[in-house]
Amino acid sequence: MFHIFTGEKKNYGSKVYIENTLGGIQVQYSGNQSKGTFFIYPYLDDNAKTIKYYAFDTYMQKQYFEDMLKISGIGPKTAFQIAQIPSNQLQQAIKELDVKFFQSIPGIGPKSAKKLLLELKGSFSVEDMQGIDIDQKLFKDICKSLKNFGYDTDKVKTVLQSYPEKVTKEKMSEVIKRVIGNM
Repeated sequence: MFHIFTGEKKNYGSKVYIENTLGGIQVQYSGNQSKGTFFIYPYLDDNAKTIKYYAFDTYMQKQYFEDMLKISGIGPKTAFQIAQIPSNQLQQAIKELDVKFFQSIPGIGPKSAKKLLLELKGSFSVEDMQGIDIDQKLFKDICKSLKNFGYDTDKVKTVLQSYPEKVTKEKMSEVIKRVIGNM
């Protein structure tokens, strides 16, 4: 199996290949290189009874991909998307316990985002854990309440995400007034 491959990226229809004078392999690739050294991860897809190759520009991206695959419920497509995120953005999201950042990745919902943060952060204080759950619960409660009054849920979410401070139970009435004022 290939783990590192030097060659040139070629597109044939919707498929991406990396070729050199000795041959080529079909890969999933989202990087910017047109040629050079690619780090390859061979993924055994039991359902399709085949090996799928994922290509990365850096060894660190490949390592992130491998780490993501170890998390229960994270498959290769989602792991591949996460591995494409610049490491500084990923580290910042982990540091800030940014559940919404991970929810913005296709295929990741609230529960998966929290699970990812738990796995990636490694260790949490009790306050960190409560912060994740309370923020999400409040977020959902506010959306649900305003939806019952006829407000568009997507618009409510947009206004809530731009709220300049941390949403807490103590500030809930202030937050709702602001959301309604911006609708």
